[in-house]
Amino acid sequence: MKKLNTKVLMLIATLTTLLASTVASSACYWMTYQPEEPKCLREE
Repeated sequence: MKKLNTKVLMLIATLTTLLASTVASSACYWMTYQPEEPKCLREE
């Protein structure tokens, strides 16, 4: 039973690590996108 618990916890840890890495990389991707600033907001 203890061996089964260890395997289940290892699987959960692996899946959550993969999920975290996917979310982090997609956040970085979206942070690089910056739309053009509207003319009315520019300081001149």
